[in-house]
Amino acid sequence: MILADAHCHLGSRQFDNNREEVLSRMLENGVEKAILICCSEHDRLASISLRDRSPGFKLALGIHPQDLEDDDPQRLTDIRKALTDSHADMIGEIGLDYYSHPHTKEAQLRFFEAQMEMAAELGLPVDIHSRKASLDTLNMLKRFPVKGIIHSYSGSAEMAQLYIKLGYCIAFGASVLFPNSRKPAEVIKSMPLYRLLIETDAPYQSPVKGHIHEPADVKAIYEKISEIRGISIEELAAQIELNWETVFRTAVLS
Repeated sequence: MILADAHCHLGSRQFDNNREEVLSRMLENGVEKAILICCSEHDRLASISLRDRSPGFKLALGIHPQDLEDDDPQRLTDIRKALTDSHADMIGEIGLDYYSHPHTKEAQLRFFEAQMEMAAELGLPVDIHSRKASLDTLNMLKRFPVKGIIHSYSGSAEMAQLYIKLGYCIAFGASVLFPNSRKPAEVIKSMPLYRLLIETDAPYQSPVKGHIHEPADVKAIYEKISEIRGISIEELAAQIELNWETVFRTAVLS
């Protein structure tokens, strides 16, 4: 049984002192596929090395919407060069965050649009971050014939269906493990299984206080989602692997 972490920051500085141990635990738990999200040059260099060693790993580069205090357009030129130089598999994470950074909304929209254009031109899927910005996110995605993943989904079942109609997969993380977390379960129950992905967002979003989240923890999320859907973890894992391949097989819609 192969597990896949659809969003983790394994190149993060938080793993600099124990990355090999984290990688070993990940592989021991069957997590052979992962999207390595890179939001800095440090993350990119560390993640390239990891991808070179593990054929199931994918490299995603992007300018995060929380990282636009400096909205110098040169950053877009630099990220495009990094995408091509690194032979990136995906652009991300990109998008909009009106929850934590409403003051940079204008810059977020500009950089989101520019990176969606890059995705269409380069034929790459995208990994989308959206917080308190569902409508603007949806309207932006409608403009570009690309596919990808809605990361760490926390919206409604109705909005999820609109993203799915555009060809996007919906990824859920440890939110399903928190007590009284009913909303993600409702969305998971109502959505088609062929559009579901699972992630950790490691080292972030740990369900255990004081524990640094890591990709090996995705197994617990698989177990919970298999319970929500009423299927075996083996059946869920097989479908998630198919969904994963679909994201990377045809990134640009015809």
